[in-house]
This record gives sequence, C-alpha cells and structure tokens, in this order.
Amino acid sequence: MARGVTNSGELPAPVFSIDSCVGALHQNKRVVREEGLKDLVAALEGFVSADDRRYEEHEYEQAMDRCFYFLRSGSATERKDAYRAIGLYALTVGPKAEVLDRLFDLDRLSGMVPSSPSDAERAVAAINCLAAATLACAQRPAEAKRPLKAIWEVMGEAATAAVPRVLASAMSAWTVVLPAVRDIRGMTPFALIAKLLSADDRAVRMAAGEALAVCIELNILPRQPEPPRWWNDKRAEPRPGDKPSLESRVSELAFPEEKYAHKNEHAEEIGLFRQIDDLLKKNKQQIEDLLKKKNNERPEESDGPAGVVKVSKRWVKLVQINFLKQYIGEGFETHFSLNLPLFRDNLGLTRAAGGADEEEDAMPAHEKKQLRKDRDRQMSLAVKRDRRDKANQYDD
Repeated sequence: MARGVTNSGELPAPVFSIDSCVGALHQNKRVVREEGLKDLVAALEGFVSADDRRYEEHEYEQAMDRCFYFLRSGSATERKDAYRAIGLYALTVGPKAEVLDRLFDLDRLSGMVPSSPSDAERAVAAINCLAAATLACAQRPAEAKRPLKAIWEVMGEAATAAVPRVLASAMSAWTVVLPAVRDIRGMTPFALIAKLLSADDRAVRMAAGEALAVCIELNILPRQPEPPRWWNDKRAEPRPGDKPSLESRVSELAFPEEKYAHKNEHAEEIGLFRQIDDLLKKNKQQIEDLLKKKNNERPEESDGPAGVVKVSKRWVKLVQINFLKQYIGEGFETHFSLNLPLFRDNLGLTRAAGGADEEEDAMPAHEKKQLRKDRDRQMSLAVKRDRRDKANQYDD
C-alpha cells in the first residue's frame, strides 16, 4: 500500500490503491504477489462500496482474474489468500461477481479436500469461500444446490481422512448454505449428524449440533421409528440418525456428567446444546403434527393455518450471521452497516440475530418505515465520512 507524509512528518495509515495491487499481483517475485493479495484482502474486509468501485470495476476484475490464476498455479499461501479474496469480493459485489461458475470450472473437490493434515488451512479457506460466494451470488435454489452437494461430498471425504478442522468447517458451511436450498434428496444428513455428535473434537460436535437445529427449523426432520407391526419388522429397528437417538445424544451433551459440567473448555459447548435441547422440546408438538400430516393423519389444533407448522428462523439467522462475522473478521460491522443488498435484502439480517428481529416484527408499520429511513440516512452519512477521510489522506 502507498503511504504519504503528513506536515507533521508522521506516516499516516496506508492508502489502498487497486492499480498498485493489480501491479503487485503480476510481479515475478512471490513475496510481492503475496503482499499484494494481503492488501487486497484487507481492503475487501473493510468493504469497498459501489461508489468507490464505480471507476475501478475493470481493475477489480483484473485482480479477481489473478486470484483465479493463483488457485491453479499459485503457492499454498497464494491459494489460501486468493480463496479469501474471492469470497470477500463475492460478498461485496453480490450476484454481479459471477464467481460461482468460475469456482466450479475448477475441479470442485480439488481445493476443498486437504492433501494432508498440514493442508487443512487452505482447504478450510476453499470451503468458506464457496459458502460465502453461495450466500452472496446464488439467486435461485438450483444455483445453491450445486455448492451444497459439493460441500456434502467434502464432508464424506473429510470424515474418511479424519481431519477435524476441515470436517467442522464443511459441516458449518453446509448448514449455512442449506436454507437457500432445502431440497436434500440424495443426502442423509441425520446419519452423519449422529456420527459427528459423538466425535472426539468439540468443534465438530458443535457444528453437527447447529446443523441439527437448522434442519429442525426448516422442517427437515429425522426419522421417527414406527411401532413394530409384526415379528422382525425392519422398519421398527432403531438407527443412529433416528429422532429418539438424536434427542438422547443432544440431552447427554447438554447435561453431561458432573466431572465435565464445570470445566471451562466445555462451557460453550454445554450452553449451545442446552439451547438445542430446548429447541427440540419446544417444537416437539409441531414436529409431531407435521409427521401426522405426512402420514395423512389429522394433526392437533394449532394457531396457524391448516397443515402449516410455524417455526422461527432464529437458528438459521444465528448460524449465517456467526459465519459472516468469523469470515469477514474486523470489517464485519462496516459490511453489516453498508452492505444492504446482502444483509438486508438477501439474508433478512437487518438486526443482530437471536431475537431482535422478532422485536422489529412487533412494531407498527409506520415505526418500521421510520426505522429503516433512519438506518439508510446513517449509512449514507457513513459513506460520506469515509469518502471525506480518504480524500483528506490523499491531500496530505
């Protein structure tokens, strides 16, 4: 990044130039290319608005071309940072970025499956890049289904290779993309979720728990064993992915033995599974009604329209916003405030997940309208302040 010198002789914060960045990405020296990638990632983390990109679209497209080149021919560091830059660019630009097809022009599993345990960091970057690009660019369920199936295949490979970090990332990415698809024909998530709930790695267990919660909210339900109708009735045999088995395992993780309950390293996991256990108990009647409907039985009376199961989307929003917080990093608040097409229009994350959205839903219509106007005005002022600060840096 270029630096100017102020009147006081102090060096100000570096000023990002996409032209200089593109030049660095074309250099022969690897260290210069890697530095250019880091500068590009840092700029995209801080959010580059449409106004700032207006006269530099071609330069940003050139930078993305180089990133895709690095995915094929770059060093391990270049590939990892290129995946991150592509994912952040997709979140910034949205469907216009057109990166999903380009990601699938590559061998779809080559980047996401680690060649060795030491390659896990790059594989995680590839998985997260695909999930971020899907959230930002997929406009129809059919467009999101292809990434969902690819991540599903990665989970199978990672489970076989026994790389916990990659397996946890793939499970989380699958959960993040699932709400955009909902159609999981050809996948058997509950058998895998049941297996991962008993994994040795805590991150894997927690990712599996979040996947189970999101499935329940989306009315993707585990199998409920039927009572045996005759001797040796195979349909009545218990399976690991059945509803009672999953509920039992969640309860074990939510209320562990006394010797584990007070350990700090288990506190976050216990808190998560107690929330999931509470979700399963609260929605039990609704789930049973839906199963009766599937079996052509009359469900019990409910407050909603006939045959409709009312479920909140708290877990869906919570998982998506937590993924974006971790992926974007320090620039999340700026993205959340200024990237309205993604957070407000595509994902409906106008407020922090976990209950604030229900509070807004309870507002009268005129108060909602005024709230949105106030937010838009604040965001416009923030954009103007950002432009003024950049102009002052150039003046100095």
